[in-house]
Amino acid sequence: MVKRVNNLLAQITDRQNIRLAWLKAIKGKRKAADVLGFQNDFLTNIERVRERLMSADPVWGKYRSFLVRDPKLRVINAAALPERIMHHAIMNILEPVFERFQVFHSYACRKGKGTHAAVMHAFRQTKKFGFYLKLDVRKYFDSIDHRILLRQISRLIKDEQVLLLFHGIISSYSTGEGRGLPIGNLTSQYFANHYLAGLDHYILEKLAPGGYVRYMDDIVIWHSDFEKLKHLLEAVKAFCSTELNIELKQAVMGAVSEGVPFLGFMVRPSGIFLLGKSKRRMKKRAKAIAEDLAAGLIDDERAALRATSINAGVLIARSRAFRARLWKESGHGLEPCDTRRAGPEASS
Repeated sequence: MVKRVNNLLAQITDRQNIRLAWLKAIKGKRKAADVLGFQNDFLTNIERVRERLMSADPVWGKYRSFLVRDPKLRVINAAALPERIMHHAIMNILEPVFERFQVFHSYACRKGKGTHAAVMHAFRQTKKFGFYLKLDVRKYFDSIDHRILLRQISRLIKDEQVLLLFHGIISSYSTGEGRGLPIGNLTSQYFANHYLAGLDHYILEKLAPGGYVRYMDDIVIWHSDFEKLKHLLEAVKAFCSTELNIELKQAVMGAVSEGVPFLGFMVRPSGIFLLGKSKRRMKKRAKAIAEDLAAGLIDDERAALRATSINAGVLIARSRAFRARLWKESGHGLEPCDTRRAGPEASS
Protein backbone atom coordinates (compact mmCIF):
# COMPACT_ATOMS: atom_id res chain seq x y z
CA MET A 1 0.00 0.00 0.00
CA VAL A 2 1.43 3.38 -1.08
CA LYS A 3 1.09 6.14 1.51
CA ARG A 4 -1.19 8.95 0.30
CA VAL A 5 0.41 12.40 0.00
CA ASN A 6 -1.08 15.72 1.10
CA ASN A 7 -0.33 19.47 1.04
CA LEU A 8 0.63 19.56 -2.63
CA LEU A 9 -1.12 22.66 -3.98
CA ALA A 10 1.35 25.07 -2.35
CA GLN A 11 4.22 23.27 -4.12
CA ILE A 12 2.38 23.32 -7.45
CA THR A 13 1.60 27.04 -7.24
CA ASP A 14 5.06 28.06 -6.08
CA ARG A 15 6.23 30.79 -8.46
CA GLN A 16 9.56 29.11 -9.11
CA ASN A 17 7.76 25.88 -10.06
CA ILE A 18 5.47 27.77 -12.44
CA ARG A 19 8.48 29.46 -14.09
CA LEU A 20 10.02 26.01 -14.59
CA ALA A 21 6.70 24.78 -16.04
CA TRP A 22 6.75 27.71 -18.47
CA LEU A 23 10.21 26.75 -19.74
CA LYS A 24 9.14 23.14 -20.24
CA ALA A 25 5.90 24.12 -21.99
CA ILE A 26 7.67 26.29 -24.58
CA LYS A 27 10.59 23.95 -25.28
CA GLY A 28 11.06 23.83 -29.04
CA LYS A 29 8.24 26.35 -29.54
CA ARG A 30 9.82 29.68 -28.61
CA LYS A 31 8.88 31.29 -31.94
CA ALA A 32 5.26 30.07 -31.91
CA ALA A 33 2.62 32.81 -32.06
CA ASP A 34 1.01 31.87 -28.73
CA VAL A 35 4.40 31.90 -26.98
CA LEU A 36 5.32 35.29 -28.39
CA GLY A 37 1.89 36.65 -27.44
CA PHE A 38 2.21 35.33 -23.89
CA GLN A 39 5.61 36.99 -23.55
CA ASN A 40 4.21 40.40 -24.51
CA ASP A 41 2.80 40.66 -20.97
CA PHE A 42 4.69 37.83 -19.33
CA LEU A 43 4.42 38.80 -15.64
CA THR A 44 0.67 39.36 -15.84
CA ASN A 45 0.04 36.17 -17.82
CA ILE A 46 2.19 33.94 -15.64
CA GLU A 47 0.45 35.28 -12.54
CA ARG A 48 -2.92 34.50 -14.11
CA VAL A 49 -1.75 30.91 -14.59
CA ARG A 50 -0.83 30.74 -10.93
CA GLU A 51 -4.18 32.19 -9.87
CA ARG A 52 -6.05 29.63 -11.97
CA LEU A 53 -4.16 26.82 -10.25
CA MET A 54 -4.70 28.33 -6.81
CA SER A 55 -8.45 28.32 -7.40
CA ALA A 56 -8.12 24.49 -7.59
CA ASP A 57 -11.10 24.45 -9.97
CA PRO A 58 -10.15 26.30 -13.16
CA VAL A 59 -11.95 25.83 -16.46
CA TRP A 60 -10.13 23.21 -18.54
CA GLY A 61 -10.45 21.90 -22.06
CA LYS A 62 -9.81 24.59 -24.68
CA TYR A 63 -8.33 22.05 -27.08
CA ARG A 64 -7.11 22.53 -30.64
CA SER A 65 -7.63 19.29 -32.58
CA PHE A 66 -5.58 18.09 -35.55
CA LEU A 67 -4.56 14.81 -37.20
CA VAL A 68 -1.11 13.22 -37.30
CA ARG A 69 0.08 9.93 -38.77
CA ASP A 70 2.68 8.45 -36.40
CA PRO A 71 2.56 5.85 -37.91
CA LYS A 72 -1.21 5.35 -37.72
CA LEU A 73 -3.67 8.23 -37.92
CA ARG A 74 -4.30 9.86 -34.53
CA VAL A 75 -6.38 12.80 -33.34
CA ILE A 76 -4.21 15.14 -31.24
CA ASN A 77 -5.94 17.53 -28.85
CA ALA A 78 -3.52 20.30 -27.88
CA ALA A 79 -4.37 22.47 -24.88
CA ALA A 80 -3.89 26.25 -24.98
CA LEU A 81 -0.51 27.50 -23.74
CA PRO A 82 -1.70 28.58 -20.25
CA GLU A 83 -3.14 25.11 -19.68
CA ARG A 84 0.04 23.44 -20.94
CA ILE A 85 1.97 25.45 -18.36
CA MET A 86 -0.51 24.32 -15.70
CA HIS A 87 -0.09 20.66 -16.71
CA HIS A 88 3.69 20.97 -16.38
CA ALA A 89 3.41 22.75 -13.03
CA ILE A 90 1.25 19.91 -11.70
CA MET A 91 3.44 17.10 -13.01
CA ASN A 92 6.67 18.74 -11.81
CA ILE A 93 5.40 17.98 -8.32
CA LEU A 94 3.24 14.89 -8.93
CA GLU A 95 5.53 12.84 -11.18
CA PRO A 96 7.42 11.34 -8.18
CA VAL A 97 4.07 10.42 -6.60
CA PHE A 98 2.99 8.43 -9.66
CA GLU A 99 6.47 6.93 -9.95
CA ARG A 100 6.20 5.30 -6.51
CA PHE A 101 3.53 2.88 -7.74
CA GLN A 102 5.34 1.88 -10.96
CA VAL A 103 7.06 -1.48 -11.33
CA PHE A 104 10.53 -1.84 -12.83
CA HIS A 105 9.12 -3.50 -15.96
CA SER A 106 7.05 -0.43 -17.01
CA TYR A 107 8.91 1.77 -19.50
CA ALA A 108 6.66 4.62 -20.71
CA CYS A 109 6.74 8.18 -19.29
CA ARG A 110 9.54 7.43 -16.84
CA LYS A 111 13.00 8.91 -16.45
CA GLY A 112 15.76 6.53 -17.48
CA LYS A 113 13.32 4.26 -19.35
CA GLY A 114 11.81 4.76 -22.82
CA THR A 115 11.31 2.79 -26.03
CA HIS A 116 14.86 1.55 -26.52
CA ALA A 117 15.21 0.40 -22.92
CA ALA A 118 11.90 -1.47 -23.25
CA VAL A 119 13.03 -3.20 -26.46
CA MET A 120 16.38 -4.14 -24.92
CA HIS A 121 14.54 -5.63 -21.92
CA ALA A 122 12.33 -7.57 -24.36
CA PHE A 123 15.45 -8.81 -26.16
CA ARG A 124 16.89 -10.18 -22.91
CA GLN A 125 13.62 -11.95 -22.07
CA THR A 126 13.36 -13.40 -25.57
CA LYS A 127 16.75 -15.06 -25.10
CA LYS A 128 15.60 -16.64 -21.81
CA PHE A 129 12.13 -18.05 -22.56
CA GLY A 130 10.60 -20.15 -25.32
CA PHE A 131 7.16 -18.56 -25.75
CA TYR A 132 5.53 -15.14 -25.62
CA LEU A 133 2.11 -13.53 -25.25
CA LYS A 134 1.64 -10.07 -26.83
CA LEU A 135 -1.25 -7.89 -25.63
CA ASP A 136 -2.53 -4.38 -26.18
CA VAL A 137 -5.73 -2.53 -25.39
CA ARG A 138 -8.40 -1.71 -27.96
CA LYS A 139 -8.62 2.09 -28.43
CA TYR A 140 -6.72 2.57 -25.20
CA PHE A 141 -6.79 6.33 -24.59
CA ASP A 142 -10.39 6.55 -25.79
CA SER A 143 -11.59 3.79 -23.46
CA ILE A 144 -10.06 4.83 -20.11
CA ASP A 145 -12.84 5.04 -17.52
CA HIS A 146 -12.82 8.41 -15.70
CA ARG A 147 -14.40 7.03 -12.55
CA ILE A 148 -11.87 4.22 -12.21
CA LEU A 149 -8.95 6.54 -12.99
CA LEU A 150 -10.02 9.07 -10.35
CA ARG A 151 -10.41 6.27 -7.81
CA GLN A 152 -6.89 5.07 -8.61
CA ILE A 153 -5.46 8.58 -8.22
CA SER A 154 -7.26 9.08 -4.90
CA ARG A 155 -5.33 6.09 -3.55
CA LEU A 156 -2.12 8.06 -4.15
CA ILE A 157 -3.18 11.60 -3.27
CA LYS A 158 -4.94 12.88 -0.19
CA ASP A 159 -4.92 16.60 -1.06
CA GLU A 160 -8.54 17.44 -1.92
CA GLN A 161 -7.58 20.57 -3.88
CA VAL A 162 -5.24 18.61 -6.14
CA LEU A 163 -7.86 15.89 -6.58
CA LEU A 164 -10.23 18.67 -7.70
CA LEU A 165 -7.63 19.80 -10.25
CA PHE A 166 -7.34 16.26 -11.60
CA HIS A 167 -11.10 15.87 -11.72
CA GLY A 168 -11.32 19.02 -13.84
CA ILE A 169 -8.61 17.88 -16.25
CA ILE A 170 -10.04 14.38 -16.67
CA SER A 171 -13.66 15.52 -17.10
CA SER A 172 -12.66 18.21 -19.66
CA TYR A 173 -12.59 15.61 -22.43
CA SER A 174 -14.71 12.62 -23.31
CA THR A 175 -15.07 10.15 -26.18
CA GLY A 176 -18.20 8.74 -24.61
CA GLU A 177 -19.96 8.86 -21.29
CA GLY A 178 -17.21 9.19 -18.69
CA ARG A 179 -14.46 7.79 -20.90
CA GLY A 180 -11.35 8.91 -22.75
CA LEU A 181 -8.20 11.00 -22.36
CA PRO A 182 -6.96 13.50 -24.96
CA ILE A 183 -3.76 12.47 -26.73
CA GLY A 184 -1.69 15.65 -26.49
CA ASN A 185 -2.03 16.49 -22.80
CA LEU A 186 1.08 15.94 -20.69
CA THR A 187 -1.11 14.66 -17.85
CA SER A 188 -2.81 12.15 -20.18
CA GLN A 189 0.49 10.31 -20.62
CA TYR A 190 0.92 9.90 -16.86
CA PHE A 191 -2.74 9.06 -16.27
CA ALA A 192 -2.73 6.42 -19.02
CA ASN A 193 0.50 4.87 -17.78
CA HIS A 194 -0.80 4.76 -14.21
CA TYR A 195 -4.13 3.26 -15.27
CA LEU A 196 -2.42 -0.06 -16.03
CA ALA A 197 -0.01 0.00 -13.08
CA GLY A 198 -2.43 -2.12 -11.03
CA LEU A 199 -2.41 -4.66 -13.86
CA ASP A 200 1.41 -4.72 -13.66
CA HIS A 201 1.25 -5.58 -9.97
CA TYR A 202 -1.45 -8.21 -10.53
CA ILE A 203 0.52 -9.98 -13.25
CA LEU A 204 3.87 -9.88 -11.48
CA GLU A 205 2.64 -10.63 -7.96
CA LYS A 206 -0.26 -13.01 -8.61
CA LEU A 207 0.32 -14.72 -11.96
CA ALA A 208 4.09 -15.38 -11.80
CA PRO A 209 5.10 -14.86 -15.44
CA GLY A 210 8.52 -15.84 -16.69
CA GLY A 211 9.28 -12.42 -18.14
CA TYR A 212 7.29 -9.21 -18.46
CA VAL A 213 7.45 -5.77 -20.08
CA ARG A 214 4.94 -2.96 -20.61
CA TYR A 215 5.24 0.23 -22.64
CA MET A 216 1.97 2.13 -22.12
CA ASP A 217 -0.63 -0.41 -23.34
CA ASP A 218 1.82 -2.61 -25.26
CA ILE A 219 2.45 -5.66 -23.08
CA VAL A 220 4.54 -8.79 -23.59
CA ILE A 221 4.62 -11.78 -21.23
CA TRP A 222 7.13 -14.63 -21.60
CA HIS A 223 7.12 -18.17 -20.26
CA SER A 224 8.74 -21.52 -20.95
CA ASP A 225 5.32 -23.23 -20.80
CA PHE A 226 2.91 -22.36 -23.64
CA GLU A 227 -0.11 -23.71 -21.72
CA LYS A 228 0.78 -21.45 -18.79
CA LEU A 229 0.58 -18.45 -21.14
CA LYS A 230 -2.94 -19.50 -22.17
CA HIS A 231 -4.03 -19.44 -18.52
CA LEU A 232 -2.30 -16.08 -18.02
CA LEU A 233 -4.22 -14.65 -20.98
CA GLU A 234 -7.59 -15.59 -19.51
CA ALA A 235 -6.67 -14.14 -16.12
CA VAL A 236 -5.47 -10.85 -17.66
CA LYS A 237 -8.60 -10.54 -19.82
CA ALA A 238 -10.79 -11.02 -16.75
CA PHE A 239 -8.84 -8.42 -14.75
CA CYS A 240 -9.02 -5.86 -17.57
CA SER A 241 -12.77 -6.37 -17.91
CA THR A 242 -13.78 -6.38 -14.23
CA GLU A 243 -11.20 -4.02 -12.69
CA LEU A 244 -10.41 -1.60 -15.52
CA ASN A 245 -13.45 -1.75 -17.83
CA ILE A 246 -11.25 -2.06 -20.92
CA GLU A 247 -11.07 -4.59 -23.75
CA LEU A 248 -7.95 -6.25 -25.12
CA LYS A 249 -7.31 -6.67 -28.83
CA GLN A 250 -6.79 -10.15 -30.24
CA ALA A 251 -3.79 -11.60 -28.42
CA VAL A 252 -0.70 -12.78 -30.30
CA MET A 253 1.05 -15.90 -28.99
CA GLY A 254 3.91 -17.92 -30.34
CA ALA A 255 7.44 -19.21 -30.10
CA VAL A 256 10.12 -16.56 -29.62
CA SER A 257 12.09 -18.17 -32.46
CA GLU A 258 9.45 -16.73 -34.80
CA GLY A 259 10.07 -13.24 -33.43
CA VAL A 260 8.27 -11.00 -30.94
CA PRO A 261 6.73 -7.85 -32.53
CA PHE A 262 7.19 -4.96 -30.10
CA LEU A 263 7.22 -1.17 -30.55
CA GLY A 264 8.07 -1.24 -34.25
CA PHE A 265 10.76 -3.91 -33.92
CA MET A 266 10.89 -7.66 -34.39
CA VAL A 267 12.73 -9.08 -31.38
CA ARG A 268 14.37 -12.49 -31.85
CA PRO A 269 16.88 -14.42 -29.74
CA SER A 270 19.44 -13.69 -32.46
CA GLY A 271 18.90 -9.91 -32.50
CA ILE A 272 16.57 -6.95 -32.99
CA PHE A 273 15.22 -6.17 -36.47
CA LEU A 274 13.12 -3.43 -38.03
CA LEU A 275 9.54 -4.25 -38.96
CA GLY A 276 8.43 -3.41 -42.48
CA LYS A 277 6.16 -0.64 -41.20
CA SER A 278 9.10 0.99 -39.43
CA LYS A 279 11.12 0.97 -42.65
CA ARG A 280 8.23 2.53 -44.56
CA ARG A 281 7.91 5.20 -41.90
CA MET A 282 11.62 6.02 -42.14
CA LYS A 283 11.38 6.28 -45.95
CA LYS A 284 8.47 8.68 -45.65
CA ARG A 285 10.34 10.86 -43.16
CA ALA A 286 13.49 10.84 -45.31
CA LYS A 287 11.42 11.93 -48.31
CA ALA A 288 9.94 14.80 -46.25
CA ILE A 289 13.45 15.99 -45.37
CA ALA A 290 14.46 15.93 -49.05
CA GLU A 291 11.35 17.91 -50.05
CA ASP A 292 11.84 20.52 -47.31
CA LEU A 293 15.52 20.89 -48.26
CA ALA A 294 14.72 21.26 -51.97
CA ALA A 295 12.04 23.86 -51.18
CA GLY A 296 14.46 25.89 -49.08
CA LEU A 297 12.42 25.41 -45.91
CA ILE A 298 15.47 24.03 -44.05
CA ASP A 299 19.22 24.27 -44.54
CA ASP A 300 21.77 21.44 -44.73
CA GLU A 301 22.52 21.57 -41.02
CA ARG A 302 18.86 21.31 -40.02
CA ALA A 303 18.33 18.49 -42.53
CA ALA A 304 21.31 16.57 -41.09
CA LEU A 305 19.92 16.95 -37.58
CA ARG A 306 16.52 15.61 -38.67
CA ALA A 307 18.17 12.67 -40.42
CA THR A 308 20.21 11.92 -37.32
CA SER A 309 17.03 11.95 -35.24
CA ILE A 310 15.48 9.37 -37.58
CA ASN A 311 18.56 7.16 -37.32
CA ALA A 312 18.66 7.43 -33.52
CA GLY A 313 15.24 5.84 -33.27
CA VAL A 314 16.40 2.56 -34.81
CA LEU A 315 20.08 2.21 -33.86
CA ILE A 316 19.34 -0.74 -31.56
CA ALA A 317 18.18 -2.78 -34.57
CA ARG A 318 20.11 -4.60 -37.27
CA SER A 319 19.59 -1.78 -39.73
CA ARG A 320 22.96 -0.39 -40.85
CA ALA A 321 22.66 -1.62 -44.45
CA PHE A 322 19.06 -0.41 -44.71
CA ARG A 323 20.00 3.01 -43.30
CA ALA A 324 22.91 3.33 -45.75
CA ARG A 325 20.60 2.55 -48.69
CA LEU A 326 17.92 4.89 -47.36
CA TRP A 327 20.16 7.96 -47.30
CA LYS A 328 21.89 7.04 -50.56
CA GLU A 329 18.54 6.72 -52.33
CA SER A 330 16.94 9.76 -50.67
CA GLY A 331 18.05 11.96 -53.56
CA HIS A 332 19.66 14.79 -51.61
CA GLY A 333 23.07 13.33 -50.79
CA LEU A 334 22.44 13.84 -47.10
CA GLU A 335 24.49 12.00 -44.49
CA PRO A 336 23.21 11.91 -40.90
CA CYS A 337 25.59 13.22 -38.25
CA ASP A 338 26.08 9.71 -36.83
CA THR A 339 25.25 6.41 -38.55
CA ARG A 340 26.85 4.09 -36.00
CA ARG A 341 25.02 1.08 -34.67
CA ALA A 342 24.17 1.06 -30.95
CA GLY A 343 22.39 -2.28 -30.63
CA PRO A 344 23.45 -5.73 -29.44
CA GLU A 345 23.92 -7.24 -32.88
CA ALA A 346 25.87 -6.93 -36.09
CA SER A 347 24.79 -4.77 -39.01
CA SER A 348 22.65 -6.17 -41.76
